Order: sequence, then C-alpha cells, then structure tokens
Amino acid sequence: MKIRFHKKLYKGGISDRKLADIKRKVKWGFPKLNLFLITLPISNQGILEVYWYPELFQKLYRDMENELVVVGIAGTREKAFEIIKSMIEDIGVLEDSILVRAYFEE
Repeated sequence: MKIRFHKKLYKGGISDRKLADIKRKVKWGFPKLNLFLITLPISNQGILEVYWYPELFQKLYRDMENELVVVGIAGTREKAFEIIKSMIEDIGVLEDSILVRAYFEE
C-alpha cells in the first residue's frame, strides 16, 4: 500500500521538523507506536478513517493496491478525534452532508 500525505495535512500540534521525521519513517516503513493516521476512506463509504500506524503493517493492508491519503496525524487516538472534529468544523455541514472528499480534492 502506498501512503501519501495530503498538502492540507492537519498535524495536531506536531512541529514541522517532527512532521518531516514522521513522513520519512512512514515512507521507509519504520514502525512508530505513538502515531495515528487520519485518512480519506479507502472505499467510497464513510467520511474519514483513523488507523493506528502499526496496524498498517498487517498483510491485509500491505497487499492493498489502493493509495492511502493521509489528511491528519496525531500522537494519540483522542487527539486524532479532536483533529477530526476540527476538520469537520472547517469543512462545514452542507444540507446534512459533510463534503470531506470535495474539501481535500487536489
């Protein structure tokens, strides 16, 4: 599975220097225990998904051909959900819909 960081990445208080280190470790596939990735859904269902980074080392994910687009990173699951709340507030709700994919279109 290829992992790509979106240019509108929500980083949850992580410094640019630490972010560069995290991106490098993810690119090379180094495990990092205290990392949660907020992604666009792999399928067309759902709004956002949260993965504990070591979870992505499972064979199921390694064998996937889909690209995983990371739109937020956090050090804890709680922080990840705070970031999602912030994202939804930024995106807004339009006629009972949250247009996450449209917001993150490149």
